[in-house]
Amino acid sequence: MNLKLLLACCLTGAFATTASAQLPRIVVQGTAGPAVYTSLDTAIQDAQPGDKLYLSGGSFLLPASYTVDKPLHFIGAGMHPDSSAVTGSTTIALVSGALRFTTEASGTTCTGIAFANAVGYGTEAADDDPTGMVFQRCDFTGGLSLGWAEGAISSSVLDECVIRQGGNVHFNGYGGRAVVTRCIIDHCGINLFRPSGLFMKNCVVLNAQLSNSKNAIVQNCVFTINAAPLWQVRGVQISNCLITGTELYSNASGNYETNIIYDQPASSIFVNETDNTYQYSDDLHLASGSPGANAGNDGHDVGIYGSGSPYKAGAVPYDPHFQAATINGATNNQGELPVNIRMAAQSH
Repeated sequence: MNLKLLLACCLTGAFATTASAQLPRIVVQGTAGPAVYTSLDTAIQDAQPGDKLYLSGGSFLLPASYTVDKPLHFIGAGMHPDSSAVTGSTTIALVSGALRFTTEASGTTCTGIAFANAVGYGTEAADDDPTGMVFQRCDFTGGLSLGWAEGAISSSVLDECVIRQGGNVHFNGYGGRAVVTRCIIDHCGINLFRPSGLFMKNCVVLNAQLSNSKNAIVQNCVFTINAAPLWQVRGVQISNCLITGTELYSNASGNYETNIIYDQPASSIFVNETDNTYQYSDDLHLASGSPGANAGNDGHDVGIYGSGSPYKAGAVPYDPHFQAATINGATNNQGELPVNIRMAAQSH
């Protein structure tokens, strides 16, 4: 059985239109050839470094405090309802604790997945330095930590992700370096990127603060926070941002600001965002007449729909997107099961 057919079996197994419930499935593609699993734990154990794991829609449960210690590529069906109406969204959850990636997992990538528990690097300070980590179009609902303790030397790219606060867990750098582009950070304090290492561009930050992140570079972002001042940092370079407050810093030493648009009523910033908390139904395009239009340092809008590559509508993953599926509940007179599936290739 070839990979395309295996993927079709994997992804159709969780279609919302299927007459009977089926287990979510994983296709592992790599060194040993394609194979289908129903247990994510077993699929990860059997996968070889560099293998791809294609996850259907549905929820995958891992044991408590689970650790990934080799580079793998996790490809889900999507985390946004708009991109997963046919397949269902892909969720990874743990019995308890956090999902952790150790230094040996360097080079791991994840796309189109909602993480229901905290995600972090390392099980101790000695193994919390994975590099080349990439998360694209993922939803973190339990917080995200790019190290176990301060002094981590990890490196990560987060693109078009949603990062939400989970309990008292924030978006912590612990010294790791991160490039954060077109992300939505919701009630999740951005903390401990020091002595340097944070680059943020074209993000939307709802009711959250940047702190203890010296020498951060922040461009073309939108910040809505009820309390002022916004920043508790030194040496930050912030430019072409739109904020609801009237000031930026509690400690202005060494900070550099350029083209900041102050004192914008929260209700006037977006097309549809009413409670300063992100839901998938929100529309974070800038409202008509917003001074953030074309105000980025690249001539595009500030926020996630700016830049030369705006946030992708529906956060559709890069794998082929299932747009519709009709599966009959019974075979026809020839013993065939009529199936009609419409897919769309993705450019990125």
